[in-house]
Amino acid sequence: MKKLSMMGALLTFGLLAGCGGGGGGGGSDTATPSKTTTEVMASVSASTLQLDRSSAVAGTDANGDGVRDDVAAWIGAQNYTTAMGQAATQLAGAYQVALTVDLANADALRAARQGASDAVECVMQRADSLDAGYKAVADLRRVSANTDARVAAYLAYAAAVTDTVVRSPEGTGCTSTSSN
Repeated sequence: MKKLSMMGALLTFGLLAGCGGGGGGGGSDTATPSKTTTEVMASVSASTLQLDRSSAVAGTDANGDGVRDDVAAWIGAQNYTTAMGQAATQLAGAYQVALTVDLANADALRAARQGASDAVECVMQRADSLDAGYKAVADLRRVSANTDARVAAYLAYAAAVTDTVVRSPEGTGCTSTSSN
C-alpha cells in the first residue's frame, strides 16, 4: 500500500509541476517513448546508482553546489551532452531549492519559482527534441522527489506558487554555467 501511495503522490506531483512552454533545441522530431515513473525508478534501482532515500528532505550535498549528491551522480550517469548535463544540473538545483524553500517567505518563493522556470526553459533549449526535453524534466522531478517527504515538500511548494506569475526566462534561461 505504501508503494501505491508513493506512486500516486508522484503522479500527482508530475501533474502539478508541468513544464512551461519553450522551444526545444534543434534535432529530431521523432517522438521518443517516455518511460513511466515505475520504469524510471526501476531502472535507477536496478543500476549501481543508489538514490538517497533518507527522511531528510535536503539530502546530502557534500560539495555545496546546490544539487544533492545522488541526483548529481544520476545526471552524470545519463547520456547527456555537456550542455544538456549542465542544463539538467541547473534544473536539479532549482528542484532542490523548491524542496527546501521557506514557504512563509514570499521573496524566496518568487525566486524559487523564477529559478525553476528558467531551468526548465534551459533544459528545453538544450534537449535534442521537445519530447527529450519533457522527458528530462519529468525524470529529474522523479529523481529529485524520490521519497514521501520530498514529494510532500514539493507539493507544498507547488501549492504555494500556484497562481503566481513570473517573467519569461531571458534568452535560453540558462545560467552562466549552463550556457554552452
